[in-house]
Amino acid sequence: MKLLLLTFFLCAALNSLKAQKFDKKLLDEKVTLIDSAFRFRQTMYVINGIPFSATDSIKIDSALQANGLKYLVSIDILKEEARNSMHSNNDVVLVTFAYNQKLKRKRELLKNVRNSFVDNYVSFSQHIFTDAKDPVLYIDNVLIHHTEAKEKLKALTLKSIYHIDYKDKKVAAEHYGQNAKNGHIRIWTVPK
Repeated sequence: MKLLLLTFFLCAALNSLKAQKFDKKLLDEKVTLIDSAFRFRQTMYVINGIPFSATDSIKIDSALQANGLKYLVSIDILKEEARNSMHSNNDVVLVTFAYNQKLKRKRELLKNVRNSFVDNYVSFSQHIFTDAKDPVLYIDNVLIHHTEAKEKLKALTLKSIYHIDYKDKKVAAEHYGQNAKNGHIRIWTVPK
């Protein structure tokens, strides 16, 4: 069985989606943007580890709305290519939301995150270096200016952090800018 993993991150489009209700219809629209050939007939949806059949629209809507777009980490598509023409496509849509991570995991991730910011900037107006090593940083879905990243990270405490999503691999520059080649980090603070 061959699996193809595609990831879509909604943080860049989050501001335009805030007014929309996050439900199965919107999710299916976003999945279609990721993969225009996607077929929904035999799809399974897995939301934070809980599986749902494509026909469970009400339960899917409820699970999506309980978490909301603010805490959306990723939408992934796992495609199972048909072994022959007799088998239908059993794709899986994985939806992951931020959750309160264990203290040990937060400590480990925060240390890695802080260590990944190595560039030194002189002023707020300084452009990103062409050979910059710092990744892109979002805190509570707000892009943190590259010159303020170290200071903002230093101000965070383990008790104030809810979830850290740390991708040290290259991400799409058209969504995240020049430093996307260094990965991206998203941090959610404890909900108030």
